[in-house]
Amino acid sequence: MSLFTKIKNQFSASMILAGTILGAAIFSLPYVFVQSGLPVFVFYLIFITIISTCTHLVYGESLLRTKGEHRFVGLAEIYLGPWAKKLVTVTTFISIGGTLLAYLILGGQFIQNFSQTINYPIDLTKAVLIFWFLGSLGVLLGIKLIGLGESIALILIIILVVFFFVLGIPNINFADLNYVNYSQMFLPYGVLLFALSGGSAVPEIYNYFSRKKLTPQEINFKKPLVWGSIIPAIIYLMFVLGVVGILGLNNISFDVIPQLIEKNYILGMATNLLGIFLIITSYFILALSFKNTLKFDLHFKNGLAWFFPLFLPISFYFLGVNNFITITGFLGAAILGIESLLNFLIHKKAQEKGDQTPPFSIKISNPIRILIVIFLVFGAVLEIVKTFSV
Repeated sequence: MSLFTKIKNQFSASMILAGTILGAAIFSLPYVFVQSGLPVFVFYLIFITIISTCTHLVYGESLLRTKGEHRFVGLAEIYLGPWAKKLVTVTTFISIGGTLLAYLILGGQFIQNFSQTINYPIDLTKAVLIFWFLGSLGVLLGIKLIGLGESIALILIIILVVFFFVLGIPNINFADLNYVNYSQMFLPYGVLLFALSGGSAVPEIYNYFSRKKLTPQEINFKKPLVWGSIIPAIIYLMFVLGVVGILGLNNISFDVIPQLIEKNYILGMATNLLGIFLIITSYFILALSFKNTLKFDLHFKNGLAWFFPLFLPISFYFLGVNNFITITGFLGAAILGIESLLNFLIHKKAQEKGDQTPPFSIKISNPIRILIVIFLVFGAVLEIVKTFSV
């Protein structure tokens, strides 16, 4: 393999992961930032980026240690037993179905914003249906075109975020941001865990390399998993600071797009259109991963494996589950927290019982593993209690 081909493959793999991570949650982060304060937000951002990077690495290593094509459900059954398969099956339906629902809601809001700016307003439900139709259609494209779409979306969002950052940072007085809102100290946890989670892309990256006719020993995607996890965190912080600088600390609500359009029409519209493109490419790859999980790990027939990714999220929406912050917080802290916990347990067993040798191995000491487990369990319990006590 030539050096150019190797770099190209590594770059494309990084884009698949980073593009999947950079989805719906980015546009809620300025609101979360303002509600919690700079110190709290940055603490969670750094700590959860480290946990998410480790989670993606151990998941990738577990895949490389296991013969055959598997997703998270399959690995849970192989290394932890039937009880884990049942638990992960439930969390998979909730997490992926809920994440697709979050994309539907925000994608629908973006389409609604666009319709209003062109003087042809439509209600949110119609906008959600339009996004759902486009997303469902795009799922049929497969990973090759999705990878290209992720690369284009990520390059465009980086350009836009840099522009936001350069435009907004001169207007920021960091002394004004150095506060802690104790009543919202835990708000960033679930949202950022959701925002930085890209586990569904890890098997798709494995498949991307497999189609290059590489053996498991040659599929060393350690660097793409690291860079694909870190790049979104940097982009998130730059975007948040840029938006705060442009709009002002006291002028940020949950949906910042209409505020940006009002402040600067061209900039706001560009952000809105790019947001649609960014979210829909993430929707594609997540729905495809869901289909493959159902097909390969749960042995659903092909038609049924397509049915759930296409119709589960829109069913959730019409059942009245439509609060974006509540959805992302619950999915991040409770559901993805549980899955991350199981991921580390699977990794430990895969290192002991895996049936093939991977090109890289992640060493995690028991004290660090215990600390991560305590953090994830605490966050999951806290979010579950908060969600069901409302």
